[in-house]
Amino acid sequence: MKLSTTLATTLLSTGTLTQAQFTNQSSSFYLELLTDDATYNGTFLSACHEGAAIEGLCAFGDSMPNATITSDIFQLNSSIYSSGGSGVSGELTYELRGGNFNLSEPLAYSINPASNVASLFFYPGTTGDSVYIAFDADGLMNIQSSLDDTTVPASDNGTISYYRFYVCTTNNIGYTYPTLNWVFGDGAPQNPTCCPTNVTRIFV
Repeated sequence: MKLSTTLATTLLSTGTLTQAQFTNQSSSFYLELLTDDATYNGTFLSACHEGAAIEGLCAFGDSMPNATITSDIFQLNSSIYSSGGSGVSGELTYELRGGNFNLSEPLAYSINPASNVASLFFYPGTTGDSVYIAFDADGLMNIQSSLDDTTVPASDNGTISYYRFYVCTTNNIGYTYPTLNWVFGDGAPQNPTCCPTNVTRIFV
């Protein structure tokens, strides 16, 4: 499992890297989009099918979440060793429910090496591209890092929170949806359909 720089630094400093488990689960919440795009502003994300036991974060324009629909509900799982600048980092999870099972799936990047736009998926188990999410004091979702490679040599400027979320029309394994994505670096997304958005959580 690849840890965020902030989390890995914290764990290494305590000598407990191998003991980290994201077992502290938050209360359930919805994820609302806050954007200048009128199509998506004030609407809520839903987990949507993008493969066998794989779900994306779709922006279908739902104006009201539904506590009885599990695809609208998410949690944040953190570790007792988690720390961060703007909020505690952890795994954003969605509970996939089948006929005879419930499976908590963490969020991960799906990276296309030809693009700076990374799709976000819930996968069963853990992957090498896990996403570590935090929520700041205003409830805005962010991803944190302390490594700044715009300097030579790269420097550690303390934990910084980034808000590089976009809604883009994506085609993943034949599923074309408007989905939440992450853009790497500080440039514009290559996908011309992308619009910038903040994401805030609202507890159920």
